[in-house]
Amino acid sequence: MQRIQNSKMYFVFIHIFLLILLCTSMYAYSPWIRTKVKGILEPADKVYTIAHRGASGYAPENTIPAFELAIDMDTDYIELDIQLTKDRVPVVIHDETINRTTNGMGYVKNFTLEQLSKLDAGSWFNEQYPMFARDKYDGLRIPTLEEVFERFGKEVDYMIEIKDPALNPNIETILNEQIEKYNLSDHVSIHSFSEASLRRLHSINPEIPLYQIVWYNIPVYKIPESYINRVKTYAVGISPNFQRINPSYVAQVKNSGLKVFPYTVNYQVNMDKAVIWGVDGVHTNFPDRFNEVIKNNKK
Repeated sequence: MQRIQNSKMYFVFIHIFLLILLCTSMYAYSPWIRTKVKGILEPADKVYTIAHRGASGYAPENTIPAFELAIDMDTDYIELDIQLTKDRVPVVIHDETINRTTNGMGYVKNFTLEQLSKLDAGSWFNEQYPMFARDKYDGLRIPTLEEVFERFGKEVDYMIEIKDPALNPNIETILNEQIEKYNLSDHVSIHSFSEASLRRLHSINPEIPLYQIVWYNIPVYKIPESYINRVKTYAVGISPNFQRINPSYVAQVKNSGLKVFPYTVNYQVNMDKAVIWGVDGVHTNFPDRFNEVIKNNKK
C-alpha cells in the first residue's frame, strides 16, 4: 500500500516538474508570453492614443477640424506633418505636393504661404468620404504650424513628423524655433523616417523626445542589436508599420528600453493585438475606437 502511495506521489511530482519546466521554457523562448506576463505583473502606466493627422478618419487630415475632433475624442497626441513653403514657413500638410489634399497642383516648396492660403484643403474629403462629409469642410485652408500651436497651445501633446528634409533644408532649426516660441518643449515629440534629420534635431534640442519611423516590406521578428543601439543614441522609440511586426518585435524593442508606437492601426482586431502585445501606443485615424479598445482591455 505504501509503495502505491509513493508511486502516485512520484507520478504527481514528475508531472508538476514537467509542467514547471514547460512553462519556464515557454516563458524563456516566447516573447509573446513574456510580454503578456510582464503586462499582468507590471501593467503599462499608459497606452497612448496618437491621432494620425488628427481624427483623419472623420475629417480632412491635417486640418484644424481634424485636430479639434481628435481632442474632443480624448486623444493623447495629435500627429501632424510639416513642410516648408517657398518663403520658409512650416505648414501642416503630409505630401510634398498639394495635389492630393487640395484643389491645386505642384510642390509645397514652390508656393508662398499667401498662395497656399487660397487653396481648398477640405472639399476633397467630402467627395471621397461622403459618409463623414460636412459643409464646414468645404474651403478649409492648410494651417501653419504656428496657427496650430496658437489654437491648441498646451491643451494637447503633439507628435510632429518632419517630412522630406532634403526638400526642406534647415527645417529642424525652424521647427525648434517655433516650439520654443510657444514654450512647448514638454508637449512635443518628433518623428521622421530620416535618421539624419532626427540627429540634427537632437543636436539642436536634446530634450525633445524623438522617434525613428521605419517601414518594413516583410515580417520582422528580430532587429539587429547594432541598429537598436544606434537608435538609442538619439531617439527614445521606434515607430514601425504595424502590419509587419509581431509580439517578438515588440518584446525585443521594449526590452531594449525603447518605446514602440506602431502605425497606422485602424481596425479593432489590430488594435486589440497591439494592446495585448504591449505597445506603448498606436497611431490611428480613429482615436475614439482605440480609446474604447484600451478601456475594454482594462476590464
